[in-house]
Amino acid sequence: MKQTGIVDRFEGDRVVVEINGEMADFPRTDAPAMLAEGMVVVVRDGRIAEIDQIETQRIEDDMRRRFERILGKQSDE
Repeated sequence: MKQTGIVDRFEGDRVVVEINGEMADFPRTDAPAMLAEGMVVVVRDGRIAEIDQIETQRIEDDMRRRFERILGKQSDE
């Protein structure tokens, strides 16, 4: 079964991924080399199969827009 999740953190040789509000951990050795916190990943057959580059970029862009909006509001005060 294919699921998607967001990399929450690294703990030693494990990768902790949030999937549907639950935390799951996977061996870091099986994960893609360029994996980083906040990336969206595809989990298949009990392992991190790939990074969802498009969804990761969408989330990064959304967060950047929110941050810029907050900074804009603070500078208007």
